[in-house]
Amino acid sequence: MQHKSKKGISSILGTVIVLAITIALGALLYAYSQGMFGNLTQNVSVNAQAQIIINPSTSQAYLQLTLVNDGNVNVNITSVYVNGQPVSNFNLTSILPGQTYQHVYLLKGVYNAGQYYTVIIYGTTGVGKQFSVALNVLASETT
Repeated sequence: MQHKSKKGISSILGTVIVLAITIALGALLYAYSQGMFGNLTQNVSVNAQAQIIINPSTSQAYLQLTLVNDGNVNVNITSVYVNGQPVSNFNLTSILPGQTYQHVYLLKGVYNAGQYYTVIIYGTTGVGKQFSVALNVLASETT
């Protein structure tokens, strides 16, 4: 009687192969879910720049505001305050992702060149999530 030799892979090698396949499938599933769900994440990023400019001949102060929506959702700017006082002629402004908004507003009150003023911009996302951006702005005179 002759023995037939049974050849196959060892149990250790089989375990390593199954483990490698499981890790590879897990990595593929993770990459797929990040691509699919990454676009659903709301990223609010509003880059704000402001200048307060004072005309020395008229003593009028102006707020020059530049807003850039660097996020991936629409934002609505609902109000702007300078030192706790609302900018009176501000209208609701909607900014799409990637868009830039620029405007100059006439400020009411007394402003002095060389002083810092706090500018706070309030807004909401397209789904109603609130956010704010605060800046310390040095007032300067026009030349």
